[in-house]
Amino acid sequence: MIRAARAEDLDRIGAITDAAFRPYIARIGRPPAPMAADHRSDLSHLWVCEHDGDVVGHMGLIARDEPLIALQIEPIAVDPDVQGKGIGGRLIAFAEAQARSLGVERLTLYVNAAMIETRAIYAHLGFLETDRRVEDGFDRVFLEKSLPR
Repeated sequence: MIRAARAEDLDRIGAITDAAFRPYIARIGRPPAPMAADHRSDLSHLWVCEHDGDVVGHMGLIARDEPLIALQIEPIAVDPDVQGKGIGGRLIAFAEAQARSLGVERLTLYVNAAMIETRAIYAHLGFLETDRRVEDGFDRVFLEKSLPR
């Protein structure tokens, strides 16, 4: 089940983020940006995925354009204990459904260039690279997925 995040989810969201992104610290040379996110201030656009009553993943969905033509996913994190079981795919499918319900044409996201495995997953899910640039000292790859009407 995917639902809007609540204040009581914040500790679990932080733990999942830490566990999911910690393996990339050595590769990136510092903690990935999501590990420093202020989830409390992001709460209004966070969604969680529950499995057997436990929060096992989360993502942010942010409207970035006016008029609204894209939803930005920021970020997706899945508990490493359940990675590979379709949780991330369910979150992406939910984001697509939310976008379609709003009449949005595409989903966008970015990922650190060093996160090769994550980029491959997004490519498998239909995301295409649109840009690369350094932001806030992070080498980022920007991706988008067009949504058929």
